[in-house]
Amino acid sequence: MSQKQSKNSVPSLYFASLQHFVNQMNYTVDCLNKIPQLRLLPPAILSDIYCEMAENKDLRDGLLVELSDVDLFCKLIKYQLIRDNMLKIFKLLMTNNKPLVSELQRIFVQRGQLLLSEQIDQMRNSKLIANEVDMDTEDSTTEFINDDYQLSRQYRKEIDKGLRLGTFLYESGWLDDSLKVLKVTKSMINQLGEDYQKLLLMLSCLQKLLHVQALFCCYKDASITTSQALNLIEKIHNIYSESGVPESLLANIYHELSVLHFNRSEYDLSYKWGVKGLEYLRINTPAKISVDVLRQAAKSCVVKRKFQIANLLINSAVRIAENAFGDHHTVYADALLDKGFFLLNVDSINKSVEVYMEALKIKCCIFGEKNLNVAVIHEDLAYALYVYEYSRGHFNMARFYVEKAIQIMSELAPSNEIMLASAKRVKALILEEIALDNMVTPNARDFKGLLKESEDLHQSALQLSLDAFGEINVQTAKHYGNLGRLYQSMTKYEDAEDMHQRAIKIKRDLLGDYDYEVGLSIGHLASLYNYHMKKYREAEDLYLKSIHISLKLFGQTYSGLEYDYRGLLHVYEELHDNENYMKFCDVLDEWRILRSDERKKPRFIELSEDATVEDVTKKFFEMSAES
Repeated sequence: MSQKQSKNSVPSLYFASLQHFVNQMNYTVDCLNKIPQLRLLPPAILSDIYCEMAENKDLRDGLLVELSDVDLFCKLIKYQLIRDNMLKIFKLLMTNNKPLVSELQRIFVQRGQLLLSEQIDQMRNSKLIANEVDMDTEDSTTEFINDDYQLSRQYRKEIDKGLRLGTFLYESGWLDDSLKVLKVTKSMINQLGEDYQKLLLMLSCLQKLLHVQALFCCYKDASITTSQALNLIEKIHNIYSESGVPESLLANIYHELSVLHFNRSEYDLSYKWGVKGLEYLRINTPAKISVDVLRQAAKSCVVKRKFQIANLLINSAVRIAENAFGDHHTVYADALLDKGFFLLNVDSINKSVEVYMEALKIKCCIFGEKNLNVAVIHEDLAYALYVYEYSRGHFNMARFYVEKAIQIMSELAPSNEIMLASAKRVKALILEEIALDNMVTPNARDFKGLLKESEDLHQSALQLSLDAFGEINVQTAKHYGNLGRLYQSMTKYEDAEDMHQRAIKIKRDLLGDYDYEVGLSIGHLASLYNYHMKKYREAEDLYLKSIHISLKLFGQTYSGLEYDYRGLLHVYEELHDNENYMKFCDVLDEWRILRSDERKKPRFIELSEDATVEDVTKKFFEMSAES
């Protein structure tokens, strides 16, 4: 019933009646008095009416007042079948500057704080009365028990609303407001009497808090939440060993920990918790949790360069999401986002851009343009387009999308500098390439200006990374590496050398000598020595180290080897080392043959379409044991 017909179809009697009813509404006293009476209707019909009202610009103010009632709103979002309607209403009100989000958050937080202060007053009064009356009398005891029972019931009702509202807000992209709601909800849970249900409520709240903190880059708070969640899991297992923690909740928490560490560029920990989450997936695990765990584990496998396993996980996530939710749902779009990330990393760049475009289209349709969920996809798509256009030099679309991301983030989360830093880093990379393309065009005068803007963006991103993560972090090392490549373009070769050396040292200290990231930075420094500083012996040594890392990690057919082989050929040509030049000509030819043979083989292992989530996890652990 809540599924609206397309504009080109003939409306059913139900929708024709609905539209007629809403079209008759106006701001007369009689009409305004009738709006609250609509609440007596079934939720599905009520949400359809509200949808029609949201489409009518003259009725949006009245609808804002109506839906600012937290009790009503939480009642409606309780029903999954009308979720699409509620998201549409949300989008229409928010994109037309009707502040439903801030009103719901403000009212809920005020109510929660009032309830908490009432309990403090009651506890004080209880102590005072206890000193004045005989607490052994039956009437006095009954009175206090009843008061405590009523307060507990109030808390539990508000807690349920807080968890629902907080979840809906973060799923809708309103992270800051969700944080405020969940923090008050957590405070209310703390006031409940200690029992199994209270501990599970708290764990569920911590999982949601962790989700928002990881997405919103609140890393210090997330570290505290992580400790609380892990300690609580241990406490529940110790006290309630038979009941324990539901497996779906454990899978969800471990997934959130994987996301947090991934966002902090702590990839070993991200992989560890991603695998831990997979251990708790079952056939009866809710589909959304299964999809989230699978896609995050896939991302962790991508950065560990375990592409066969990543392919298994991400394709399973996309399939489960589409089967469970359809191809116009946020869960499906989220799975597509991570598939785009996978495709980008396995050199399927064109397909990656297509997948990102599809995800963006879905998210824009659901949330509208002015939304953080959409801003994140703009950034991801911008980077994919930057990689896609790298060889052709057409960066206008990449620039458009990254500037769109920065615009939305600046408007909706102006104080969240870490989130902005990521988008600024992508813009800096794009501007650098545009500047280099302008060197030999009539726009050459823009060259220095674009490089300076790129440098400012990189320096800003580096400082924010230092503030958030410190010097010894992979993310910080990446910023040093980006600056190194920029200074190379600006002919500041000594500065470039310093930046690349810093990046290599940090990555080696964190990841060891034989990590993909280490090899990447070594290759960049080798290029600087080879093509700009004419330090050919140093370049030779670095290229050989980079090649050794690539062969050890990925084998003889790895695509990145071509870059190093060509670099070595240039080194030996400049050194007039004909013997080694001919040797690596043969190596490069052999690499091409092996790559050609590799392309003829099936690239990835696929499971059948009817494979269950347990089939997927079983295959994952089998493949992990073999690798």
